[in-house]
Amino acid sequence: MTTEGPWKAAAASLLLLLPFAGHAQTASQNPSRLTLQRPAEQSGSIVVRDALGRPCLDVEAAARAHAANPKVFDHVVSIKNNCPRLVKVTVCYANSDRCMDTTLASYARSDVILGTMTGIRLFKYSMRQR
Repeated sequence: MTTEGPWKAAAASLLLLLPFAGHAQTASQNPSRLTLQRPAEQSGSIVVRDALGRPCLDVEAAARAHAANPKVFDHVVSIKNNCPRLVKVTVCYANSDRCMDTTLASYARSDVILGTMTGIRLFKYSMRQR
């Protein structure tokens, strides 16, 4: 009995997730266009919660490479409101006044582009909810 079988199956399934451009590609030839980020820096603001005490917002952040120039990255923060109420959010680069405001309707999602930078894959951000 070998342990190689499950690993080969997992590797094969990962290759299916890579973008298809008309020819065979491996992970080393085409790295992911997304670099996931850490959670938001604590801003000390309130956290909007639902009736059961769970946070209303699901937040994910990623640096997304441009297709035409993979050295240029959009810094994107994706926010989903899981509550039946309107939530206003301000997303900023950490320790900066460079911010974007967004209003999320009930059960809506919004993608906020904080900025676009060349060669900068990692970024820190903070959020304020109202």
